[in-house]
Amino acid sequence: MPNELVFSPGVDLITDKVAVVMQDRPVIGMSAWLSDALTSAKAAGRDVQLVTPKSSTLTWPVRSTLFTGPYSKWVVTGSDGEYFDGLNGVQLKWNGDLFIARSPVKPGEENSDLHPDYVVQEQPFAQLQLTVRVRHKPVASLVLGRVAERLFTATTGSGPAGWATSEPVTQPWSPEALTEYCRGRAPQRTWLILAGQPGAEFKPALGTLEARRVQSGLDETLTLAVAQPGLDFPDANKVGQWIDEIADNFELISAMVMGSYGAADGTYQPRFAGMASPIGVAAGNEAVRASSVAEMVKVDGISRAMAIGPAHAPAIWYPIGDGRSPRDWQKYATLMKKLIPADAPAGKR
Repeated sequence: MPNELVFSPGVDLITDKVAVVMQDRPVIGMSAWLSDALTSAKAAGRDVQLVTPKSSTLTWPVRSTLFTGPYSKWVVTGSDGEYFDGLNGVQLKWNGDLFIARSPVKPGEENSDLHPDYVVQEQPFAQLQLTVRVRHKPVASLVLGRVAERLFTATTGSGPAGWATSEPVTQPWSPEALTEYCRGRAPQRTWLILAGQPGAEFKPALGTLEARRVQSGLDETLTLAVAQPGLDFPDANKVGQWIDEIADNFELISAMVMGSYGAADGTYQPRFAGMASPIGVAAGNEAVRASSVAEMVKVDGISRAMAIGPAHAPAIWYPIGDGRSPRDWQKYATLMKKLIPADAPAGKR
């Protein structure tokens, strides 16, 4: 159980809206203190604002998890002593309750009020990002972590090295031990961090695994960020083969694969490195059952959509782009309109 927010050791300031956490480490990982701050703040109805110097970088578990609330921000102290948002460069100020934008931007307007430290030109490196969700039947023989083994091996050259509830990762890889830990927490949601193998022969990788009970079983969601050589991303068809293998062996619910940018070691700097862009999306058999394969593969702008997985319960892989073209978000938007119609019940969106 998390501490009450006032007793969370990682929290430096509490207001009516946010919990402020100040860190000055070179690399900010999802430490036990930061994880407790996030959980405690959520229980108290507050978001977390993380304050760091401009020299700090974030690991994937922090970047992908910490900034989901409406007031959550990565607050970076610039070389001039002013503050800016490490995710979008907007200059920030403290209003007595939380950090907010200095000059709010109206929807549809470009923001020219970016901090100069954010727009420093540095060589970015490609980061492949995957989110894959599968559903399991709630049986005693269930073992979690097999999806992670397949995706880590496909994307990095080796299976995971270890797992933990926080960073640094301390437990050697063991799907059985991981499963037992999740089972001991059921029916509560369990969120874990997975680490790739160290060594120059493997691509740097960090991921997260979430196990959550649902009405029809247990959902296992894997997110994975893999540093790539230079600016190259794998071809969408190759990625589709990886997702096809998952669909062949598990009940695939969905998958999203994007190309993004960060540092060579797989962390993320408070710099503009380029816009993330889609590579491909998979829709599970649950979506296909509502229509047909022949109908589901028809999407304007996406010409090579195909059935994947078992013939009796096919999913669909939609190759969208190369991970480097922001214009491909238009294809993604068109696909979402097909997969989630505007008149669909709220529970299906």
